[in-house]
Amino acid sequence: MLETLGRDLDVRWSDLARDITVAPDGELKISQPERDSRYGRFDSGAYWQVSEGGHPVLRSPSLGDGQVDLARHAPMHDGSPWYEVETPGGRELYVAEREITVGPPGSARTLSLAVALDHDQIVAARAAFLWDMFYVLALIALVLVAAAGLQLHVILSPLARLRAELNAVREGESARLNLAVPAEVEPLTIDLNRLLDGQEELVKKARERAGSLAHGLKTPIAVFSAECRRLESEGQGESAKRLREQITSIQTHVERELARARTHGATAALGAYVDASKTAERLVRVMTRLPRGEELEWRYVPPDRLMLQMDPDDFGEILGNLLDNARKWAKGAVSLRIEVSDTSARIVVEDDGPGFGSDAAPPSLTAGDRESSAGLGLVIVQDILAAYGSALWIDRAAPNGVVSFTLARRSVTAAAQAASGRRPPASTRLIVDWRVQQAGEGSRQVHP
Repeated sequence: MLETLGRDLDVRWSDLARDITVAPDGELKISQPERDSRYGRFDSGAYWQVSEGGHPVLRSPSLGDGQVDLARHAPMHDGSPWYEVETPGGRELYVAEREITVGPPGSARTLSLAVALDHDQIVAARAAFLWDMFYVLALIALVLVAAAGLQLHVILSPLARLRAELNAVREGESARLNLAVPAEVEPLTIDLNRLLDGQEELVKKARERAGSLAHGLKTPIAVFSAECRRLESEGQGESAKRLREQITSIQTHVERELARARTHGATAALGAYVDASKTAERLVRVMTRLPRGEELEWRYVPPDRLMLQMDPDDFGEILGNLLDNARKWAKGAVSLRIEVSDTSARIVVEDDGPGFGSDAAPPSLTAGDRESSAGLGLVIVQDILAAYGSALWIDRAAPNGVVSFTLARRSVTAAAQAASGRRPPASTRLIVDWRVQQAGEGSRQVHP
């Protein structure tokens, strides 16, 4: 900035030095006084002054009656011909001063020519320049940021689409990822689909192995049962009893492990959802056809389409076991309630039989009770729920049998509800029971 100012002062000094002439009568004149219009306006910020013998003899109209006091000054920097002076009014001027010789030889006069510019105006001009630069650079920065944002959007849009498709798989809306993606993310999409395929294949093979195990054990268990009956017929009741206990134990463990093998679990069933309303309605109808089922009053009203985050087979296994256990112990009625919140649903199965805290209670989740089919059913339910991070709740303070469990749900839009067109079926065995019954203070969570 100072170098630029110095060069400007040098140019001004040179122009004025060429314009100074001496008239025949010895008067000094400026031949072109209008090189800069500011020289002609008072206090304009641009000044010049010609001195002889230390006294001003000619000055620009912009100085008026005043003069530039050149007596006290300091160089702007070492070796520079420019310096700074302060006017009586407190204003600072940048000055370039040099001597000049004018007139014919023999009568030449040595003069001092000083050119000055107002410091404040220079600072204001510099500030204006900086602001102009700021606005220009800010505009350039905004354009660059917008361009970078657009570039990032274009680059990351395939990943955003991939994320949306993964979410669709997790929500159960899609089984696999769409392969119509840019080449950069196509290998990732293919690998993810292979992972999903491999996971599904593992579950399929596990279920096949479980079925093969069940079929493979059928014949040995049948042989043992026949041998047990033979021992009883021969009067060896004690041996037959011990053998029957072992057969029952084997059957219990096999059934439990088969149920575990059939369970998808939260990881394997990622993205799987079950229509709880439809499944519950179907299971209630199945229960009415089992022994004692037609004699019982089944209280259930299917809510609007309710999607729960669980594999449909696992949900059917859980609710089927709970309803079947209630069917066996109920005296006259079984109630199934689904209490829905924004993020979850609580399924409650209640029968009017003996409660879990009574002496005539049904088998519970204790080691000794697992030998019975009813106790085994509850154990299987607990195992499946544990795979989903949930648990079976038993109300031991209630006078009747009350069990419940909670699952995460997925909300359904009003349009989807209207499109489903589901209504409670007309049936003499299904009657309205929307009473919200709170579990007693003795409720506790049971772990296997």
